Amino acid sequence: MKTFPVALFVALTFEICVGLANAQLPPGSIMTVGTALSHSVSRPLSRMAHCPTPTPTPGGIGPAAPGPKREPSGNFLSDPLVSFEGLRLDELSQDDCLIHDFTPSDDSGAVGVDHYVQIVNTAIAVYDKSGNVLAGPISTTTFWENQPDCGRNQQWSDSVVRFDRYASRWVICRPGGYPQGQDLCLAVSQTSDPLGRYDQYAFGVNNIANGLFGFFNDYPKIAVFSDAYYATADPNRIFTGIGNTISAFDREAMLTGNPMPQFVTFFVPAPRSPSLTTHSHMLAADLDGRRLPPSHAPEYVVQVQDSHLGFPAGRLQVYEFHVDWHSPSSSTFVPTQSLLPQAFNSNVCPFVGDYQACIKQPGTNNRLDSLSYGYMMQRLTYRNFGNYQTLLFNHTVAADGDPSHDHAGIRWYELRKPTPGRTRGPWEIYQQGTYAPDASDRWLGSIAMDVNGNITLGFGVSSRDVYPSLRYAGRRPTDPLGTLPLGEISLIEGAESQDASTNFGDYSQMSLDPTDDCTFWYTGTYYPMTPTPNDWHTRIGSFRFADCAPRE
Repeated sequence: MKTFPVALFVALTFEICVGLANAQLPPGSIMTVGTALSHSVSRPLSRMAHCPTPTPTPGGIGPAAPGPKREPSGNFLSDPLVSFEGLRLDELSQDDCLIHDFTPSDDSGAVGVDHYVQIVNTAIAVYDKSGNVLAGPISTTTFWENQPDCGRNQQWSDSVVRFDRYASRWVICRPGGYPQGQDLCLAVSQTSDPLGRYDQYAFGVNNIANGLFGFFNDYPKIAVFSDAYYATADPNRIFTGIGNTISAFDREAMLTGNPMPQFVTFFVPAPRSPSLTTHSHMLAADLDGRRLPPSHAPEYVVQVQDSHLGFPAGRLQVYEFHVDWHSPSSSTFVPTQSLLPQAFNSNVCPFVGDYQACIKQPGTNNRLDSLSYGYMMQRLTYRNFGNYQTLLFNHTVAADGDPSHDHAGIRWYELRKPTPGRTRGPWEIYQQGTYAPDASDRWLGSIAMDVNGNITLGFGVSSRDVYPSLRYAGRRPTDPLGTLPLGEISLIEGAESQDASTNFGDYSQMSLDPTDDCTFWYTGTYYPMTPTPNDWHTRIGSFRFADCAPRE
């Protein structure tokens, strides 16, 4: 284990005008540059202690209910190719595998060449592609135990995992650091084997120089791009209205195990008014596909700005992050065009305190948090098709724009931009739609696109008549724009409701299999029939479009 002194942070306060109307960072935006606070090398994950095995519950788990039927078609989105159980609450309820008696899943999972890695807030498991458990569950406290700033029995939530297909490495992150979890903990596997060792780093993204030291590094979402690993986060929780951070980390240095990789963080304050707290969130583009971005392309960051949550207008704001590892203080974060989407309202139902418990369930008056107020749902996926580039993302909204109707749907977008060197132009909204095909609530979406341009959206669904379940829907490039007419297909149907808490989880995750760039893998949370109340389970499954064919 190696440790190093706290990095020297350099801070710059600025406004950047790029010649477009209102295209400048807000006053008070700050850039900081530095190096990792500390570095360590973990034990092989395969040698880490597992969470204690729970005592089997008498009666076991009941069978899942049948899913909704659909009519087959010639060019269809398949039923699940594999579908198996992921981590679940009753195997995480002892020792340090869970923060407290009830912690939601915050379900994240990524697929590699031979493995699937899943993280549910405070525990990790590794599977083969048939669903056999190769390691886990392992507490994230155990995973980070040797890291000087992320270890020492710290228990923080919001873990996520990505597979860097361009280097065949696994990337895991979460908040961390004393006193308030103000750092980003970032681990990169030393090989393509997720069961091996990881280089583990702590980065002081919330620091004295940018005025954020001691603010919890809430809701960090890592993204893989060609020139860096990027992460967005919300200092001190999203509903404080402080703003967002977006950071770049020296990917090449971490892939070689360099103990002091550089990083660049921009803090972007949110607009605030005396009467309304701004709910603000960003995501950085996560690279999909075999084709890399054009040479010298920046990282793209998108922010959904909702006029109902403190912004002057409902907009999609695209930023360009140009990182310079030779001179980090020369890096820039530039707002480009502001896009006007169809009207939307992220208030699914009226607030009760800090929450919007809108999602209805059978047999109980307890409602689930919609996670709609300003949150973009992971991932923001980027793909380069040669002639054009795409960005794909989603967030939860009032299905028809009226919170009084108490109906959650999923707004999704595909942005397109001509590739430099062919024709130049800005990002444009190519298509958009709100997925709400019936009276049930749909939320916690995750969306991705395969090599042929087919799109699949995975999500949770629940209502007074439907237990919390997992389904997916899709579209082909030839389908009418803004529609998801293929589906709705069940990954797993629930059989019970959650009574312990309104917090059901913060996200699910869709990823693309790097072996064919056609097979979607999805994981999320549901409730089977179980004798243990509030025993949430997760499901992992794959599916694909029948006509998808790998290509360059």
